[in-house]
Amino acid sequence: MSLWLVGARGAGKTSAGARAAALLGVELRDTDAEIERASGRRIRAIFATEGEAAFRALEREIVLGVLLRPECIVATGGGAVLDPEVRARLARHPGTVWLSAPPALLAARIRGSDRPSLTGAPIDEELLHVAALRAPLYAEACRAGHVVDTAALGTEEVAAALVELWRTLPHEVGPRA
Repeated sequence: MSLWLVGARGAGKTSAGARAAALLGVELRDTDAEIERASGRRIRAIFATEGEAAFRALEREIVLGVLLRPECIVATGGGAVLDPEVRARLARHPGTVWLSAPPALLAARIRGSDRPSLTGAPIDEELLHVAALRAPLYAEACRAGHVVDTAALGTEEVAAALVELWRTLPHEVGPRA
């Protein structure tokens, strides 16, 4: 079994996922890092030179490949759920977890990072718009109903919630790719 973390940029997928993975002694697979490793380029460079569509194609390939790996925690990119096949596979996976937080908090968390703008709008405005569009997709991908609101929780608390969830899931069943 693996845990699949979905949610917006800044929700804590990578930081809490890494901490939970360390506590459990399993690997963290960060799909954004895997995209950069596979392409040999930073995400910002992919967006700048090839555009979002090229990035999403790489993302889809990486996410669908990682779906086959057992016993790990996977931090997906915030837009991974835009792909219908990825979303459908995540929805069939009992270990998909939506890490959520209000857009204003997400904006504060990622302000000053090198994450590329998706709309060209100021970050607060962009995250409000993106959250409205993606919230139904995160909900669809997370059919098992595992949602962790990270707004009032620190990394350790989110990681503890992920560890607890990990321990309740059956581990003899692999991901349903």
